Amino acid sequence: MINYKKKPKTLYNIEVNPALLWDHEFQPHQLRDEEFFIWYLGRLLEKGTAAEVKKIPLKVIGQYLDRLKISRRVRRFWQWYLHEMQVL
Repeated sequence: MINYKKKPKTLYNIEVNPALLWDHEFQPHQLRDEEFFIWYLGRLLEKGTAAEVKKIPLKVIGQYLDRLKISRRVRRFWQWYLHEMQVL
C-alpha cells in the first residue's frame, strides 16, 4: 500500500497525484520504475493539472513522447509545443 501522506515521487522526482491512480493499484517500489513512469506521464499529460504538467521538464516529455499512450489530440499538441520550444 502506498502512503500518500509522504508524497511519493516517480523517476525524475515527479510527485505522484493519487487522484490520477484511482483505477490502478501500484506497489510503492513500482513508482520509481520506468514502466510506471511512462504510464504515469501519459496519465499526467492527459488528465493532470497545468501546475502538475509544468513541473515536468520538457526534455523528459520529449524523450518519452513516442512511448506514451495518449490521445492523438494531446500527442499532436505536445509534438507542436516541443517543436516550438526547440526540444524535438
